[in-house]
Amino acid sequence: MRGPGWLEAIVQDLRFGARMLRHSTGFTVTTVLLLALGIGANTAIFSVISSVFLRPLPFANADRLVLFWEDFTAAGGPARVEASLGDYSEWKARSRSVADMAVMTTATYSLTGSGEPEKVSGVRTTSNLFDVLGMRAIAGRTLLPADEAAGASPVVVISERFWRTRFGADANLVGRELTLNGARYTVAGVIAADFLFPNPTAVLWMPAHLSPTELADRFNFYAYVIARLKPGISLAQAQSEMTAVATQLAAERHAPTRIGITVATLREHVTRDATRPTLLLVAGAFLILLITCANVAGLLLAHGTNRRGELAVRNVLGAGGRRLVRQLLTESVMLAGGGAALGVGLATLTFGYLRRLVPPGLPANLQPELDVRVLAFTVAVTALVVLTIGTLPTLVAVRFGLDAVLRSSSRRVTGHTWSRHVLVVGELALTVVLLASAGLLLRSYANVLAAGAGFNPENLLLAETTLSPARYASPERRAAFYDAVLDRVRALPGVHSAAYVNFPPLVFKGGRTLISLEGQPPPPPSELSRYITSDRVATAGYFSTLEVPIVQGREFDRRDVAGSQLVAIINEKMARARWPGENPIGRRLTVGPGGATARWTTVVGVVADIRQMGLDIPPEAEVYFPASQLGTAGPFLWPQSLVIRTTGNPSDLTAAVRKAVWSVDPEQPVANVRTMGDVFDAELLARNTQLTLVSAFALLALAIAVVGLYGLLAYGVSQRVRDIGVRMALGARRATVVTAITRQSLLLVGAALAIGFAGAFASTQLLRSWLFDVSPGDPLTFAITAVVLLIAAMVACIVPGMRAASIEPAVILRAD
Repeated sequence: MRGPGWLEAIVQDLRFGARMLRHSTGFTVTTVLLLALGIGANTAIFSVISSVFLRPLPFANADRLVLFWEDFTAAGGPARVEASLGDYSEWKARSRSVADMAVMTTATYSLTGSGEPEKVSGVRTTSNLFDVLGMRAIAGRTLLPADEAAGASPVVVISERFWRTRFGADANLVGRELTLNGARYTVAGVIAADFLFPNPTAVLWMPAHLSPTELADRFNFYAYVIARLKPGISLAQAQSEMTAVATQLAAERHAPTRIGITVATLREHVTRDATRPTLLLVAGAFLILLITCANVAGLLLAHGTNRRGELAVRNVLGAGGRRLVRQLLTESVMLAGGGAALGVGLATLTFGYLRRLVPPGLPANLQPELDVRVLAFTVAVTALVVLTIGTLPTLVAVRFGLDAVLRSSSRRVTGHTWSRHVLVVGELALTVVLLASAGLLLRSYANVLAAGAGFNPENLLLAETTLSPARYASPERRAAFYDAVLDRVRALPGVHSAAYVNFPPLVFKGGRTLISLEGQPPPPPSELSRYITSDRVATAGYFSTLEVPIVQGREFDRRDVAGSQLVAIINEKMARARWPGENPIGRRLTVGPGGATARWTTVVGVVADIRQMGLDIPPEAEVYFPASQLGTAGPFLWPQSLVIRTTGNPSDLTAAVRKAVWSVDPEQPVANVRTMGDVFDAELLARNTQLTLVSAFALLALAIAVVGLYGLLAYGVSQRVRDIGVRMALGARRATVVTAITRQSLLLVGAALAIGFAGAFASTQLLRSWLFDVSPGDPLTFAITAVVLLIAAMVACIVPGMRAASIEPAVILRAD
């Protein structure tokens, strides 16, 4: 007889495969869920990685774009610091490996005259920036060299995002004027929304108009230098050349410590904030994929072993080996297809959360989206495991024949038991690694919260009122603005106290200066970094508003005005470091190296330490100066943050605070109004994300491992039904049977703990930089991990143990 056609054969295989999978409901559901978890997690995670790290930047020949940084490692400082304008001019003149080089500095502007006053971020740049990047305007033009000439009309280029949100994509905006910091600028053009460098919030670009004095400044480091390498020049070649340039400059300047130059790709800088979370994603996804494949392989081996007799009978009755392989392949494809379909749904559901891991400043084309290529690869890997393991029973049945298979079925089955044990121990060991990592991050998170910030963050409202240098150039006018705003805000219902500071805690992790002490020699250049001190400028009432204790002396008050004795307040750490065992009240200090021209400031108070730079960063030595004595200091030190302590919900006062500020200056933008709770949430976001990710991976791995252990034990019970029935018929107690099942589980868990702890101790060393006040080999964390795994193992033992204990010997003996 002629066999069925290929389409009929496929339909027959699908119908029979569906019947067999429906007959083994537990195996089918478990396998599909495991495949879905593995495929879904890996598809979502590797889609993020593909989007952020593998896609090209939206610039022409982006691989040749590099950034130049000052390197202070020789002086004990960081390897990447913004450049001075003096060094930029030297680098540009001496470098032969770059086609062109541009420089940028960030700035803040008050936009007035077109709706509500708004604080906007801008960039002062050389006109060749857009040529270096290879970008063109989508409307109008970019900057030209003529725009930097003396006497040129002020022009500005705005971002597409700002053009659309603020001006409604007005096609006639180019050529019109905007009022920025009280000056009129003509809109020259609109640049694509993808350009978000160096400041992700920047919406304006204007000519820098760098003066000879600025280009000679070698001691202020705030400029971003970007360049395009010449064709054929590698990053290593550029780095070698700039290292030689740094050596030349140090020799010419007779500098005691050489300041190096670091050359890095633009992509590395743009994606730097995504690197750490991505490492966690990659490691977790890889472990989950291994655990999933191991578990699915174990389930397929157990299920296939149970079908060896069936397959041997079918082979003897005329179904050839190829026909059996085709049938099992069909079933495997159905399992893989179901897992893939459900996995895509899981990937879609989890992708929204994974987007939080990506820094907001990335160009639009690097924003993550589900990648079909990643999905295809993940499905292919898991399907390969399913197809390979799923067809093994056919090979056994065909090779050994019906007689051998039936004889093996009548005895205690031991085939493939060792392989299933290895797979279960392996996935349990990997689970130990993830559980230990999650435990360490959880302890670190708890330690950060317990450490305290040094002030009371409850009921604090923050608002930024950055003053325009053009409109508030005189100290008297600034002082009048602060006093007027504070008087109005303090009079608002629900306000307990208020003060101004240039940067409140946790908002800006910088702002340091060299502090010299009267009567002590100036620091040697090689130890200069030890004398760098965090500095802040505040108005009277700042410490009482934050509820920071005054340890000695007094707080700033109305006595500290322009023309009176210069005063300062230091924190406890600075008191201990600079005047150990002495009373610092009445001692004098100055900003800079000191000398005959120094303006000496008297210490009038000592306050408790504040975690200024981060909740997980120890307090630094700090000095505070009164805003009323600031004089002609630069805008960086001007108080710009209004700090308000309320008696109720701080957010309820947002509108009232804005009105209070505008009643003093209707053109003053009020930006970034938020609570200190919001600042804390942002500060803890990275740790929260790390903890959530690793914990999710650990719980997922634990669930998969428990399923694998349960499957192994349940399979063992099914294979030993006759043996258990005989033993119980001969007098074995039910407790003895349950103990035997449990003992098998505990032996596997013990082996997994031994292997897993060794792997966890090695892998958690990589978490050292993420841990706070806990060691990578913390005994308590490892002990809790062992307890959790043991409890999970006992849960996995319950159903198989109860099934073994419920076997009726008489039923088994009658069946035989």
